[in-house]
Amino acid sequence: MKAIGTPVACPACRHPNPGINIWCERCRRPLDWNPSTRVTRARVELPPRRRAFALPRLTMPAVAWPLVRLPVLTVPRPRMPQMPRIALVVAAILAVLLIVPVAYVLLPAGRSAVDQQTVATHLPSTSGTTAVDTPQAAAIPGVEAKTHMRYHAGTCEASKPCLRVVNETMGKDAAAVVFSTASSAARQCVGYVYRRDGHWHFLDAVCGLPDQLSPQVAHDATVHVPGNCANVRVGASLAARVVACLKDGSTVHVDAGPTYADSRLWWHEPQGWIAHDFLMG
Repeated sequence: MKAIGTPVACPACRHPNPGINIWCERCRRPLDWNPSTRVTRARVELPPRRRAFALPRLTMPAVAWPLVRLPVLTVPRPRMPQMPRIALVVAAILAVLLIVPVAYVLLPAGRSAVDQQTVATHLPSTSGTTAVDTPQAAAIPGVEAKTHMRYHAGTCEASKPCLRVVNETMGKDAAAVVFSTASSAARQCVGYVYRRDGHWHFLDAVCGLPDQLSPQVAHDATVHVPGNCANVRVGASLAARVVACLKDGSTVHVDAGPTYADSRLWWHEPQGWIAHDFLMG
């Protein structure tokens, strides 16, 4: 009989069991308690343990998206070219020389001054005939008809008054010719003429004392438009924009003219251009 502490090998699976057991701990078969056999410790090989089957873990592949970046644009900084100081001075002088004449022509007063050509000197008092087609030639018959005096190129006789040209104001396609009556009253007349189709034509005339003749450049004139107002325009044209409307009896100072346009004579005053008809009494 085996001692209680001696291991007893299972006859079936050879599993060593304590001597007190009557059943195999592994296969649950009865143990052999035959004392004729001696159980020697043998190396018991356990079957290999199976690994637990694990399903692979599904994961999304990591996609490395490229980082989109805008291209960096490098704009060159504009730089003024290096110029000598003397060149800048010369350029400034040339600019002034070019701008001043252009501005003088474009401004209303400048245009008026360019258009106006005033001859304020006495004409020679030698005898002779006037030119065939000049402002004077066109004005003489009209002024003779108004004054019932004859024009004389030379000196008038003391006992017989006559017309003599004192001065002439030349504008754009228009002129104002001033005549002296050579009388004791010292009256003068001004004849207004215009040029159309290449020829000069008489428009009208007005007579009076030298300081009362109007309209004339550098003289005051009175607006005559009863019950209404006279349009002052930005240019010498009926299509020009109206900038003011002067009441009847208003006084204006004529600083340029005359100009012929749209079948009318025009005079310039500080606010703009006004028709000749509005300044005739």
